[in-house]
Amino acid sequence: MAEVVLFDSWNELYKRPFGAVNASATIDFRIDVALPYVSKVELKIHKDGMEEQSFAMSHTQGNAYQVSFQPYAATGLYFYYFKIEQDFDTQTRTTYYFNNPDLYGGKGFFTENYDDIRTYQLTCFEYADKAPEWYQDAVFYHIFVDRFFNADDHVRAPKPDSFIYARSEDTPYYIKNANGEIVRWEFFGGNLDGITQKLTYLKELGISGLYLSPIFEAKSNHKYDTSDYKKIDPMFGDESILADLIRKAGEMGIRVILDGVFNHVGEDSVYFNKYGNFESIGAYQSVASPYYSWFTFHQYPNQYDAWWGVSNLPVVNKQNVDFQRLIYGEPGSVIDYWTSQGIAGWRLDVADELPDDFIGGIRETLMKYPDRVLIGEVWEDASNKIAYDKRRHYLEGGMLQGVMNYPFRQMTIDLLNGSLTAKQTAQKMMALKENYPVEALQANLNNIGTHDTPRIFTVLSENKAKLRLAIYMLMNLPGVPCVYYGDESGLTGGADPDNRKFYPWGREDAEISEFFHEAIMLRNRNEALRKGQYHPFSLGGLFGIIRYIDEANWHVFVMNPTAQEQQVDLKAIYPERDDWLPLLESATIHGCTIAPYGFFFA
Repeated sequence: MAEVVLFDSWNELYKRPFGAVNASATIDFRIDVALPYVSKVELKIHKDGMEEQSFAMSHTQGNAYQVSFQPYAATGLYFYYFKIEQDFDTQTRTTYYFNNPDLYGGKGFFTENYDDIRTYQLTCFEYADKAPEWYQDAVFYHIFVDRFFNADDHVRAPKPDSFIYARSEDTPYYIKNANGEIVRWEFFGGNLDGITQKLTYLKELGISGLYLSPIFEAKSNHKYDTSDYKKIDPMFGDESILADLIRKAGEMGIRVILDGVFNHVGEDSVYFNKYGNFESIGAYQSVASPYYSWFTFHQYPNQYDAWWGVSNLPVVNKQNVDFQRLIYGEPGSVIDYWTSQGIAGWRLDVADELPDDFIGGIRETLMKYPDRVLIGEVWEDASNKIAYDKRRHYLEGGMLQGVMNYPFRQMTIDLLNGSLTAKQTAQKMMALKENYPVEALQANLNNIGTHDTPRIFTVLSENKAKLRLAIYMLMNLPGVPCVYYGDESGLTGGADPDNRKFYPWGREDAEISEFFHEAIMLRNRNEALRKGQYHPFSLGGLFGIIRYIDEANWHVFVMNPTAQEQQVDLKAIYPERDDWLPLLESATIHGCTIAPYGFFFA
């Protein structure tokens, strides 16, 4: 039965162009209203934080009402719905068409109750902020440096009051005090020379980009407690060793990006110097310290803002001009200096904690260097993220080119573990596609595991068939895939520190390694997977992805995320798209069956 009122934000018949738009764009809206005595149909829309505006829609033909809209307050988010009035002899009936309750976009619902309001989102960006071509073509490999490979038979420059694991097979373990604070850091001894020695292995795996966990001097094994932004931790090497890694990696077509940790520093640092281990006068030592104003003390010196209350990570005031100068605001700044050494880009740790203008300043400095990329750690939909009661504008131009795509990771896991159906997965992926500028979606750093999450093999209950599907999802989705070191060897592990085991050299799972190698090769050889338009869909219990450049260059991936054999039924496609059917039919999947946890691609 036909719906009496219909709008579909995914269908260009009802909203053109699809998805996020440039600030100079004109958006054509249409809604079909098959109701009697309609006297007025309005587009109700407001810019984020501003008053609502009303735009009368004109009755054109049949049941269609249309209006053209131009963003009236430049970039940012707009939220909209539709209001319908019917005039009867004795009364006026007012009804509404809202987004669906899950805020997926697409088709919404018709109601008389204004209290059910669910608005649609329209993302408006300043300019198409495209990431470099090399980056979009890359497959990245995320290395937790202490846990990858030790080029020596010993640990370099061991830290005071720490311990070193007896064997590389040992399971990581923290020694904590009664307050849950780590009192003895532990190390395996991985270093930059070790990465250089394994470049041939990485190249053969199909890797063309390295994302390194922090490498600057710090007390911990993870190095997110920076001691000195201008010095490489001696456990890892020095500037000459980093330069050698960058040069040799570059000769193999592999680029290196660094982890920028600019929200907080270590208590044991040049800047805070709680234990007097540095020659500087740190903020903890004296209110006369040049660094004192960098921090927020509540009761000097022992009560201060710390990241998530972790006392060894004092938070820096990012509005402090001197700190801004150090990080990006003057010649020789941290961003300027290391980028000039050949670093291909940066991943910003806890981007939610960095003000927009701070991220913008980093990007402005980075723009002096051609073909560099700036990615941020954001765990949610980055288009509408609110952090500390402020709407963030990461993807609207001049800030982040992409983010770590944790939403895709969660959707993949939930689909494979049965928490989401294929249709729900398609809905969630369409929502992200609609909210993100195309350039940002293509520049997201996708993952199925990082140093902050349990290992993907563990999350999938060590089911190799599910793991294989997750790997192929990673390589088929839009964005840049990033493999967490050791996942390709079959490493297992729960939450930190269990997810940070040493790479099992010589003890790899050959079958899992082959899964990764095949999937990476598929992406590297298939231009449509790197640059094609992206269309997620479901076919009953099956989930699929189309990547499309033109009639001669396209790719279809269909997977069965269930434990039952599934029949391909093209009539069950969601979202309904007749224009995809010839493509799917030509892929020879029409009428075939797909085995449990099996897949098909063409």
